[in-house]
Amino acid sequence: MLLRPLSLRRYARLIKRAGCLAAGREKLYRYDVHPKRLTLGAIYCGWTITPRHVTASAIAYSFGAGNDISFDLELIRIFGMQVHAFDPAPSVAAWVGAQRVLPEYVFHPYGLAAHDTSRQLFVPAHDGGTCSLRQEHRHVAGPGMTCEVHTLATITRSLGTPLIEILKMDVEGAEHDLISDIVECPAPIRQLLIEFHHRSGVESGSATVQAVDRLRGAGFQLFPVSQTSSEFSFLHRRCCSA
Repeated sequence: MLLRPLSLRRYARLIKRAGCLAAGREKLYRYDVHPKRLTLGAIYCGWTITPRHVTASAIAYSFGAGNDISFDLELIRIFGMQVHAFDPAPSVAAWVGAQRVLPEYVFHPYGLAAHDTSRQLFVPAHDGGTCSLRQEHRHVAGPGMTCEVHTLATITRSLGTPLIEILKMDVEGAEHDLISDIVECPAPIRQLLIEFHHRSGVESGSATVQAVDRLRGAGFQLFPVSQTSSEFSFLHRRCCSA
């Protein structure tokens, strides 16, 4: 596993997590499998995968592009795979459009939700914040704007994706509404990376525990949780037996 240096901000988050563990507001998770691991992306936007089965013909979905696509670009640089990135925020679409990206990086200006519809997107209260579909998110301010969202099933069908090698989801609190879509996705998902936002107050820690338990029941095996107890990586058991 690639170890990342600790910044002062990250160190503070670790201290906060230790306090939450001591107070019983968070839990330590048991890992189901221990595959070879690789952490990619910037320090604040890094994700851990297992390189097993990842080839140039593989496809990744990256929901919540934001203003850091270092993880996506490293997937392309190291493995040569195609990455479909999604984000409904117009500011993100403008930012991505100004970047020099590889042909394997394909951006889609819509988001992920439990229904094919238009949703209200709440804008951050400060520059550098992240837009959210959840009004409860602490960084939102004002009524926001309308954006296009689609279900995972609709997206896989429209893009003709037979198998998702890596699905990364950083959707600012909406992840709890999407567990059923992940479990029932018509395209098999080998690796699932989710940032749970219980630490930001959008959902409770118990809601994250329930989501992890449901994913495990559907065959997704947990292999790391980040040092800040936010980013979870799963490998489907079909890969472990392959």
